Amino acid sequence: MDSTEKNAVKTVTGARALVDALLREGVDHVFGIPGTQNLAILDALRDTPQIRFILTRHEQGAAFMAYGFARAGMRPAVVTATEGPGVTNLATAIGAAYRGLVPVISICGVQESVMRERDATQDMDQVTFMRPITKWAYSIPNVEKVQESVRRAFRVALTEPQGPTHIEAASEVLLEQTAVEAIAPAAYRNTVLPSCSSEQLDQVYALLASAQRPVFVVGRGVISEKAVAAMAKLAESTGIPVGALQYSPDAFPSSHALALGPLGRNGFGSANRIVPKADVIIAIGAHIDVFSTMHKYGVFSKDAKLVHHSAAPGQIGIVFPVALGVTGSVQSFIAGLSERAAKGNLKKSWVDVPKARAEWETELQGLVKHDAEPIQSQFVAHMIRKVLPKDGLLVVDAGNGGKHVRSYFKSYEPGTFFCIDDWASVGGSFPIALGAKLARPDRPVLCASGDMGAMCNIGELETAMREKIPVVYVVFNDQGLGNERAFQNEHYGGRFYAVDYNNPDFGALAKVFGAHGEHVTRPGDLEGALQRAFASGKPAIVDVMIDQHTLAPVVFKQ
Repeated sequence: MDSTEKNAVKTVTGARALVDALLREGVDHVFGIPGTQNLAILDALRDTPQIRFILTRHEQGAAFMAYGFARAGMRPAVVTATEGPGVTNLATAIGAAYRGLVPVISICGVQESVMRERDATQDMDQVTFMRPITKWAYSIPNVEKVQESVRRAFRVALTEPQGPTHIEAASEVLLEQTAVEAIAPAAYRNTVLPSCSSEQLDQVYALLASAQRPVFVVGRGVISEKAVAAMAKLAESTGIPVGALQYSPDAFPSSHALALGPLGRNGFGSANRIVPKADVIIAIGAHIDVFSTMHKYGVFSKDAKLVHHSAAPGQIGIVFPVALGVTGSVQSFIAGLSERAAKGNLKKSWVDVPKARAEWETELQGLVKHDAEPIQSQFVAHMIRKVLPKDGLLVVDAGNGGKHVRSYFKSYEPGTFFCIDDWASVGGSFPIALGAKLARPDRPVLCASGDMGAMCNIGELETAMREKIPVVYVVFNDQGLGNERAFQNEHYGGRFYAVDYNNPDFGALAKVFGAHGEHVTRPGDLEGALQRAFASGKPAIVDVMIDQHTLAPVVFKQ
């Protein structure tokens, strides 16, 4: 290439090339906080009206918003932070994305090369720090590698099992010029999952045909591949009941006549009593989580034959040995099994699911004390389900309040329940809810957490006000750590220690931010307070004073 041809090549800064690569990936929101070494990215975003930048009050809040956006929108999300403490502040939420299989891409600054390894301010080995909680972490060495690095970050994040990736660059790299590489995503990553093996589907059908008490157990893969309706048809045609893994109770609507509900601790008694009787368990789109089974036999019988299907081969057989492991798309698995069941006229109705559900519902509602003062957690959980519209999104925090909400949450539509899968990071639910609302602005969103969680990311209430993100936040306020009270009560003879503190009036605090706020002490006032919070059209906090002694179980009981 002669000098004339070189001059004809279009060049842009590394930061501009990076942001243009995000546009090609369909990114329309970026969450984060600017700092010295990522300012070049922010400067490029300033000239990119197609992308809405959400400035947060803490990097953890930004990363949790990206988590919520990715989960609710079922697409990758991007967070940015500066070097050093900016990166370390991301870690909790990035860890949650890693354990929750959520494709969050962190794009951060790093100290300039002249400063590195010379005891400079905010200098650390960020890639080594991020590597255990991401699928891939990389420090971009020069401007020619910027676009390639973005492509790989998305490709790795979206490969099953999905998860977070991390790339970083110093301003010296981001401000240099590079040639434009306008490569479409389809040219560097596959977007279609492979189909399941026909031979293996024959084996699955043979196991089902020989079963006397089969059950389906579904996971989030059924949601992510939009296969809930197909799953319902398979259940209806065969009469086989369906349980849901606890992290994805909405993978099969609990309103369905064949729904057993979510498994495990704080799950539905109907599921926990029927699934252990199964002689064949077909787990579809499943990541076997600890809350569903406690990673021991009980909910799953040791004598049952387990078929574990997942789009990710590495997920199969981690917890329980399997009779058969099947890899491929959820859609192809359900379609293949449905075709075989129809040909064989497979009918396996063996349990009265509506009766089991009705018995469980009677037990559950028997625990709701509508007039009790102090307010009982079960009543709050019951009222949340009553007031939240059927298409509303619920985000549940870790802790005692969240456990009660799980037990009372009936799902009507897929993609309406979110928790911090396998990470249980207290305080993440509020920014997750904000991200979920941005991804699905047409849906009402309610966040439920305890008072400790409320204090963790309360600063993001200012973000919610500034960005006009109307999420209703219900705080289970027992002036302390209810979950740890429960553990100390169960395992330490009721010797409570370091679990009590004082809180502000969260309703009044909300008003200081300009949000809608209410403080509820009487059960009769709760329903109206929740309705007014939704009707306000603003970010809202409903602070509910609850009984300290109403504690969710910490051990699994069938």
